[in-house]
Amino acid sequence: MFNDRFSGIKGIEDISNYTFHIFGCGAIGSSTAVMLAKMGATNFSLYDMDKVEDVNVGVSMYDMRDLNKQKVDALKDLILATNPFCKIRTHDEMFRRYYHTGSNDVGVLGFDSMEARMQVVEACTERKQQKPLFIIDGRMGAEHYQQYLLLNPTKAKYEKVWYSDEEGSQEPCNRKATAYCSFICGSFITNTIRKVICGMPYQEEISFHFPDLSLAQKLKIQ
Repeated sequence: MFNDRFSGIKGIEDISNYTFHIFGCGAIGSSTAVMLAKMGATNFSLYDMDKVEDVNVGVSMYDMRDLNKQKVDALKDLILATNPFCKIRTHDEMFRRYYHTGSNDVGVLGFDSMEARMQVVEACTERKQQKPLFIIDGRMGAEHYQQYLLLNPTKAKYEKVWYSDEEGSQEPCNRKATAYCSFICGSFITNTIRKVICGMPYQEEISFHFPDLSLAQKLKIQ
């Protein structure tokens, strides 16, 4: 198998028991989904209304062959190229609802808009019996990555770490993303997922700054 080299790591064997909802299939979403597939995840729901553009190629898992494809379709192809037995649902429309699939749902927030992220959290937590086990919110700048984990998510919990698009830092348009930041997003998110599902201590919050390689974190013991 493609993941035999790390199949003995605690938690890897359980990852196929979960469905991963990727809300936004750009830099954060594509890197996370591909890494999850390589680790053995087999169930995905992909949400994004946009098409792959040339500006996406430098900061995501896509290449020039994916241009003008719907992002959900291009990402589906990438996942299936790793494991053709994956089960993948695609939603190529403006986000309106969360499609609950079972008791082992996990959400990954990757939309660019903070307003869209709040809409996702509201939709995911609207019905107590149908919300994800946890949601990970990854936020990417050019050289700064932030991550927040919501275990047993609620809107009230998310409001504590949320800010409006107007309040967020506005980097110059040519400094919103870099490949090395987007790829490490997937690494941090995937690592956190493994820790949570196997009952290990995990980071509730992460802040990683590339220029000086500084890492700030808030550790939680399960």
